Amino acid sequence: MNSTTYLKDRVYHQWKNAYVVEKNNQAYVKTTNSQTENVVLSEGQGYGMVIAVDAAKQGDADQADFEQLYQYYLAQRLGDTQLMSWKQTVKGDEISHADENNATDGDLYIAYALIQAAKQWPDKADEYKAQAQAVLEDILRYNYNESNGVLTVGNWANAESEFYNLMRTSDTLPHQFEAFYELTNNQQWLTIKDNMLGKLEKISAQTDTGLLPDFMWVEGDQVRVADANTVESENDGFYSYNACRLPYNLAQSKDKKSQALLDKMMQFFMEQDSIYAGYNLKGQPLNSHQSGSFSAPVFYAANQDRDFRKLVQQNKYLFIQDLPSGNYYDAAMTTMVALGTL
Repeated sequence: MNSTTYLKDRVYHQWKNAYVVEKNNQAYVKTTNSQTENVVLSEGQGYGMVIAVDAAKQGDADQADFEQLYQYYLAQRLGDTQLMSWKQTVKGDEISHADENNATDGDLYIAYALIQAAKQWPDKADEYKAQAQAVLEDILRYNYNESNGVLTVGNWANAESEFYNLMRTSDTLPHQFEAFYELTNNQQWLTIKDNMLGKLEKISAQTDTGLLPDFMWVEGDQVRVADANTVESENDGFYSYNACRLPYNLAQSKDKKSQALLDKMMQFFMEQDSIYAGYNLKGQPLNSHQSGSFSAPVFYAANQDRDFRKLVQQNKYLFIQDLPSGNYYDAAMTTMVALGTL
């Protein structure tokens, strides 16, 4: 086993042992460390399904690992839709509460994982592709803003909601949108890709750093950065725990808009001695500590481009140290990047 294979194997098994809870024929990704209950998020389940497929590609996971995660998702669909409840609370063997809304990013990752699973396991390819198509149809039905052509943050942010025009920047997944088009032949996915990248371009052009906020308002051709505490936290208008995924998202696509947005952001990171856990859009750190949620996506993007080798060297420590056992988000980002780029 070479060193890269060993690192991938170690990271994957540390992630699985710390965060995957198996119950009969199902498994979920826990996102909290409580002794009395576990919280499951559709975002985490989507990451877990992507991780399971990527781990299977190198022999660290098998179809049964993916199937357990898949079966949990199926059991947590909302009403007569194919969208997953964005949050469930599990006490013992029982789900004590399941939220009645979805979160767009979770379902996007679930659909993409199913497309990848269809390639990995041809025996169930037809089922996986059909389910992915069903998820994507419901995303367009419940998570699409007809007036500005971008995805909403969830089915609750509908046309009657004050949040209808709110866009989560990290829902911009250009490579995945391309894969959705290949599966469905629906041109709308390429239009969504172009629209969402175009909205990011307008915000990127407003700063020297190219950093993008967690959330932004999109009203026709007008865009603006969300204010603090718009929907999640005081950092809604900063490069924080949603936007930190963007280097990973953008680097996967060869789209010219995607690459230009990424390059400007990466030039900013090249000038930094360390990558901290969040920045305002002028490039001032929000914290004095580092975090895998921010460093791992930058490592992924840097590893695709020789011009950014400094950032590879600066952040490879992530994969040498043990995976955090008490921070699901850091662990998920680090694991996805390790399996996807090492």
